[in-house]
Amino acid sequence: MGIALAAQQLEAELGKASVGKTAITLHGKDGDVRIPVDQENNFYIDWRIKYDDRLLTIEPIESLLQKHNDRTDGKTPENRLAGKLVVIGSTATGNDLTDRGATPLENDTFLVSAYWNIANSVLTQRFITPSPLPVSIALICGMALLAALLTWKLRSVAGSISVVLLMACYVVVSIWLFVQFQIWIPIILPVVGAMLTTHICLVGWRSLSEQKEKRHIKAVFKRMVSPNVVNELLLAEKLKLGGARRKITIFFADVRGFTQLTDSNYAKAQEFVRESQLGPVEAEAFFDQQARDTLSTVNLYLSTIADIIKMHNGTLDKYIGDCVMAFWGAPTANEQHALFGVRAAIEAQRGVFSLNERRALENVQREQENFERIKTNKTPLDLLPLLALGTGINSGEAIVGLMGSEAHIVSYTVFGREVNLASRLEGVSGRSRIIIGENTFVDLKRDDPKLAATCIELEAVKVKGISEAVKIYEVPWKIVDKIDKPS
Repeated sequence: MGIALAAQQLEAELGKASVGKTAITLHGKDGDVRIPVDQENNFYIDWRIKYDDRLLTIEPIESLLQKHNDRTDGKTPENRLAGKLVVIGSTATGNDLTDRGATPLENDTFLVSAYWNIANSVLTQRFITPSPLPVSIALICGMALLAALLTWKLRSVAGSISVVLLMACYVVVSIWLFVQFQIWIPIILPVVGAMLTTHICLVGWRSLSEQKEKRHIKAVFKRMVSPNVVNELLLAEKLKLGGARRKITIFFADVRGFTQLTDSNYAKAQEFVRESQLGPVEAEAFFDQQARDTLSTVNLYLSTIADIIKMHNGTLDKYIGDCVMAFWGAPTANEQHALFGVRAAIEAQRGVFSLNERRALENVQREQENFERIKTNKTPLDLLPLLALGTGINSGEAIVGLMGSEAHIVSYTVFGREVNLASRLEGVSGRSRIIIGENTFVDLKRDDPKLAATCIELEAVKVKGISEAVKIYEVPWKIVDKIDKPS
């Protein structure tokens, strides 16, 4: 009907129209008019003119009938429709008389609007040109790729904002192309199917991946560092755990007397088994109990040291027998790593000293109790051993990172010359002493001159693995003023 209306206006005979593969050509009085079509001889309707458009003239049907009657009676009524194409549609209701319905742009309008819009497209040569399939596919893939790049490269909030802005720009450009040039590019698939879906999927995947990474970090560090350091790790934007050089302070603390305690307890156990004439099963059970008691003792001292290290935001590396290894300055940066390490060493010595005081008091009670137990022929209680602590600290550059594999043990540790030197300084520290290297002393003078002034320079020592003698200093922890806990 729309093409017939246009042909009427063009004074073209539809029967003489030329039908080609890509167009239908109407041969009008003033020349040919081309109608572009697809492979099925269809074209898209440009629903540009609505029923209330100023280009349209609307007359109720009763007005036309009245004018017809007037002309029959010899009158000359006003003719507003002269020279116009006229379409007639029904707005009556009931008995399927209505000619109203929905179009792609309106929920309820005159369905005859399709005819005048088709006629308008033919007469004005304004046809909708859909984008070719390869172009549509390229747009969908391209927008999906852009959304993926923005989501992956930017943080969650910035990525989401960027994707929303990109979607808005695409929609605006699509509307502008349609309004200005009648070029129709797809909107739903690129915006919803490509950009939005890709963004949501990547955000979900990143969220799951980040949660997995956070769980991994917690699993590795929750027993090594204080909770606030773990939280700082989880909030870090860029966290390198795979290996890097860092300036750190390394701490070694060895529980002195543990080897002698082990030998002494084993000898006492052998003597008790021999004197009591215990059988193999009873003897094995007694030796196991002695081993548990010995291990419980050393664990008490080690846990005291470890708690103090975490309290001072240090990273607890490992237990090497009866020795504790820790460091400051990684995985989170700490410009005062030397000061934190020395303060922790002082508090560790004081902690062990307090522990020994409590155990000494308990030993007094045990001695009094043993006096009564001997009277009643009961086995006397063993006295609690009092152990000491030797500490070595050194600062400098070292390699830090995760060692091991996912399939086996993974450990976040440090290694290098300065680490070895810290271990050697622990070896020369003796009992209840803190020995620090020259680098640590220099950093300590910068960060806490008062504390550095209490340090005593000792004679340089030769240590294994280092050709030249190294300067060392002792931190007299018993005379240092009370050290505030780091914030």
